[in-house]
Amino acid sequence: MTADVLLERRFAALADGDFATVYATYHQESPFIQQFSSRGEYVRFAKANLSAIQVKNWQVLSCRELDDRQQEHLLVIELSVDGYSQFFYELALLVDTEGGWRYHSAQKLGAEDYSGPPDQIDFEHFDRVTEKIRY
Repeated sequence: MTADVLLERRFAALADGDFATVYATYHQESPFIQQFSSRGEYVRFAKANLSAIQVKNWQVLSCRELDDRQQEHLLVIELSVDGYSQFFYELALLVDTEGGWRYHSAQKLGAEDYSGPPDQIDFEHFDRVTEKIRY
């Protein structure tokens, strides 16, 4: 599975509320798996807390290779909550494994962090953030 196919499957699953598939996209050493060690635990959490969020649109703006097994993908994501759209920006770290590409973690920026046009955000906006928290 290529990195692009992984992202397509992941966002299709998010849009469909298929949280078991979302769980399966994570790398085994991701901070997420450290928090949700079982698929069932995450699916219960997601159904209770994330079902009201709709993925309206998403796009990969750019990609950079960190090494031969790691890439960062710069994404813009439009979500809708209670009919209100919000844009989020994500710098997703993907890792190539024996089973294909997996989602490791991401640094996220919201509208309060970047207020410019969605298609003009770039890697430097993430590089300049002093506290690089990855989820």
